[in-house]
Amino acid sequence: MKIAKHSKKRLWIVAVVILLLAISAGATTWYLASYNNKPTNSTKTTTQDKQTTATDQTKTIHMAAMGDMLAHDTIIANATTETSYNFKHYFNNIRSSYSNADVVFCNQEGLSAGEQYGISGYPSFNAPKQFSADLQSGAGCNLINLANNHMGDKGVAATNTTLDVWDGLKPLAVSGANRNATDQEKVSYVTVNGIKIGFLSFADFSNNQATPDYSVNIYHDEQLVRRLVTAARANSDVVIVSMHWGVEDSNTVSADQQNEADLLSSLGVDVIIGTGPHVLQRVQIIARADGGKTVVWYSLGNMLSSQLNINELIGGIAQFDITKTANNQINISTPTFTPTYMHYEWTASQATNNNLLARKNAMIYLLSSAADPLSRSLFNTTVDKQKQYVIDTLGPEVTIK
Repeated sequence: MKIAKHSKKRLWIVAVVILLLAISAGATTWYLASYNNKPTNSTKTTTQDKQTTATDQTKTIHMAAMGDMLAHDTIIANATTETSYNFKHYFNNIRSSYSNADVVFCNQEGLSAGEQYGISGYPSFNAPKQFSADLQSGAGCNLINLANNHMGDKGVAATNTTLDVWDGLKPLAVSGANRNATDQEKVSYVTVNGIKIGFLSFADFSNNQATPDYSVNIYHDEQLVRRLVTAARANSDVVIVSMHWGVEDSNTVSADQQNEADLLSSLGVDVIIGTGPHVLQRVQIIARADGGKTVVWYSLGNMLSSQLNINELIGGIAQFDITKTANNQINISTPTFTPTYMHYEWTASQATNNNLLARKNAMIYLLSSAADPLSRSLFNTTVDKQKQYVIDTLGPEVTIK
């Protein structure tokens, strides 16, 4: 009987132990399950990874654009060295303000066909071949407009030689001048940072009416404009059109400019870069029927020149970002503008006698840093007055730096 009693006691103890172990195991399992189901940093990391992936799919081009590059006699004389020419130094004071630009638009107003055709300034422009090379290496120009009224000044052969010069330099794209009718039907395309640009250029007129219609793209051929812009829209992410238009020395946008901008916008152009008036004109943003927007710089004024009036010497650097989102939508950022001042010095007597080649120390300055050179000019103006002129002229659609 004692043995049986002890056995029952042992069995009861074993049962209690087993029960306690079961309870303990259940609690452990519940705890582990609860722990594993708690929110952890892995969810946040996944979200960040998705955001990073989306960011990686967004592509951006930072673009800068400058106005007319005019190789006047004074500009050539101030660039002459003992053995050649150096136009690069004109841009030393401004290059850092757009050094991050992937694309730099420039209008080379006139030929760069070299000595064979005679080096000359206004009214029949032909610069040394070095002019183009220095626009590329000194100013960073890599999206080149050749559609302007001076491109035919020395005839077709000189135009073709200028094209040869730029072909040798291999910029991103050149548009506006052509060797033949077949070339005129071609859109210039370039892909930058994963964004394909269709680039076209037109001028309102040519000074040399004897050149063939294909030599320089003239806007009056509206069917040509429609064909080329339609092709560019169908085959690129963003369409940029250079327009050499408007009334010289007028800050007012003409009716023709407005009509042309409206047509280009209706065809799906994203950015219009205007040159030709030699002075600044307003910026406009046109809402398109397709839901996009067209940013219109009606005139960027002059960048490199030696014209005579202060308004002709105030230009600047337009800058904006072109962004392609993951779903292939194109957005143009709010444009900014950094004003510049083209400086030269001469005496009142030299100015009275119109001794243009007496002008010296030609140089481009950021307007914000131009107090001293302006004080050495004959214009009797200030940085503040000229900045206000820029603000009033360009209007509210652009931020002035």
